[in-house]
Amino acid sequence: MNKRYVLILILTLLLSACSQQKTVQPMTKDEMIQKMQQSVKAIDSITIAAQSDVTVTYDKFTTKFTQDTDSQFDTINKSALRIIADSNNTKYPVQSIIFNMDKGNVTAYPEPYYLNYRARNADIQYFSTMQSNLVNLTGIIQNVVKKEVDHIKLSDDTLHYDGSSESLKYLFDYGSDCSSMNQIAIMNDLTDIKVTQGSFDITLSPVHKLPKSLNFELKVDAKIKNKPVHFIMKQSTQFKDFNKTNVKFYKEKEIEGE
Repeated sequence: MNKRYVLILILTLLLSACSQQKTVQPMTKDEMIQKMQQSVKAIDSITIAAQSDVTVTYDKFTTKFTQDTDSQFDTINKSALRIIADSNNTKYPVQSIIFNMDKGNVTAYPEPYYLNYRARNADIQYFSTMQSNLVNLTGIIQNVVKKEVDHIKLSDDTLHYDGSSESLKYLFDYGSDCSSMNQIAIMNDLTDIKVTQGSFDITLSPVHKLPKSLNFELKVDAKIKNKPVHFIMKQSTQFKDFNKTNVKFYKEKEIEGE
């Protein structure tokens, strides 16, 4: 058998093998969203870090609220929440907070004083709801991503959106839970909320399509007691340790000096 024949045979076999291999097609947006939903449903624990910067213009004043949020959450056992909050307006003071919960047993700093058990339960309910909202990735997928699928751009493992859709109000609510402005009573009394401009990016893990990060910027108009208020909300959020989060309670010294 001559060398030329052997070479032709090898090339023929290689081409045949390549032609039989199934070409792997990239996921469509619908397929990626379906994969996200399946993966998110399987989450029992998660760690979240969020950095929020909100500028509020209201009643002739412009106030900047910042907050760093660290959340560890185990749906079965316990959770830990640390909030580092700041405001540049003495009219709207905020404070840094730690809220640890283990099967209903709460440790909080600064240590709260409750007039009665109803006040204590209200605090527990408030922070429990905040924690649940932070880890509610299904809500983000259902109320934002799925509703804007036709307007989302997909690049590799990143979903990007620009616009002013009504669905962005869900992100505004999500961002409000991560903002120190939610400590101010009047900032929780908004009406006529309208997103005038917004964008978001969601980066996904390559295999399971779990959200690794969510970054968004929103411009929002609303009213407080019939007076106009304008928000510029910027937030970066990182998600990690899916089903691997071992909740470690925060200690008082981790907010001291803040």
